[in-house]
Amino acid sequence: MLRIILGSYERLLYGLDAVPSSTDNKSISVTQSFTYPAHISAIKSLAVTNNAKILATGASDEHVKLYSLARNREIGTLFHHTGSITALDFHSSGYLFTASEDADIAIVRVSDWEVLKVLKGHTTAIQSISIHPTGKLLLSVSIDGYLRTWDTAKASCAYTLKMPLPRPVKVQWSPCGLFYAVLFETGVCVFEVTAGKEVWRGIGLGRLTCMEFVVIDKEPILLIAGDAKTITAYNLKTQKILATLPATSKHASRIKDMSAATLNGNLILVTCSSDGGVCGWDLKACIASGSVDADGALVFEFEAKCRLTCCVAVYQIAGKVRSREDGDESESDEEVAALAEEELAESAPKVSKVAKVAKGRGVKGRVVVSYEGDEEAKDVVESAEAASKGKEKALTVSKNKAIQKKKTGANKKPFGKGKIVAKKPAQKKGE
Repeated sequence: MLRIILGSYERLLYGLDAVPSSTDNKSISVTQSFTYPAHISAIKSLAVTNNAKILATGASDEHVKLYSLARNREIGTLFHHTGSITALDFHSSGYLFTASEDADIAIVRVSDWEVLKVLKGHTTAIQSISIHPTGKLLLSVSIDGYLRTWDTAKASCAYTLKMPLPRPVKVQWSPCGLFYAVLFETGVCVFEVTAGKEVWRGIGLGRLTCMEFVVIDKEPILLIAGDAKTITAYNLKTQKILATLPATSKHASRIKDMSAATLNGNLILVTCSSDGGVCGWDLKACIASGSVDADGALVFEFEAKCRLTCCVAVYQIAGKVRSREDGDESESDEEVAALAEEELAESAPKVSKVAKVAKGRGVKGRVVVSYEGDEEAKDVVESAEAASKGKEKALTVSKNKAIQKKKTGANKKPFGKGKIVAKKPAQKKGE
């Protein structure tokens, strides 16, 4: 099953489930799984973990919301930025990278949602970030006109590049990590890491808004789209345009964002537009056709009826999604409890840390995790806090007993071989 998450100007978070059609193998049927008012202002960025368990959303309200996709519920909120959240990116090593209009980049540890480092260097709002597949390098672009390469281990800037074009929109690593591209409103530039130079520049494509890296038949492909309402596929190795996906009735306005994922061996590209249209494209069929305007590449269409801003698509094993109101009796209480415990252990903060953060104590980096409406998480927090207090009390009692024994000499060992020998009284002279 392909899970598609959409953000909108109306602060709504849309969830779509896409599965292969039972009547036609080439088409995909799409159903809406949820609609949720996630923020109090427009949603600007989305990110999801590789295992499709945690979703992070960023908006103009300066909040980063966290959700469990396996249970379709909110698990927490992060408050460590002082500006609109502009970019989010997960890495499989267990870290979340967040960027904001406050010109800062935060490295958040997923295990306890603690802010480990804050990267400072940009002077104006950050537009986009991208983490290298190895997790060692992070790219960021800002309105200040510079691209910065960060060493995530040292939390320092390793390289700064003055960008060749104005108004950057997005930066992204290729899946192989050998290329990276910077998208501008007026063009796109592709750089090769080994050569250390620009290998391609595309201009005259209209106003651009989004791009996506994919790999087809071991060839790195860059997809770009924008106001022209078309998607251009470019091969980085041959430096040739492979195909152009034409505009459809669902994309009457500019394409705002795109995301690619694999479903049953087919590489599906999901695009969303400002008028609420959502389209799915079979990229392999498009590239294989070799035509400029590929026909038959569109596999599904959906109308969200709102102004969409961003999207993310990820493959998820069917049958793992369980909503709050789901009354499916096929799962036993033990299975549901095990699933809840697994989700809290993998996606929510550690209970010892949550007990402190939820109560507002020991907050580091202005991170606050809330569990409003989630009674199970609240119970876990309270039980963990009670257990922690019990351990502290037991430790204090044990320590006091040890101090008391030391004062009274109860711990001193008698001399001799297990016997206490008393001294004989001294004899008086003349006796």
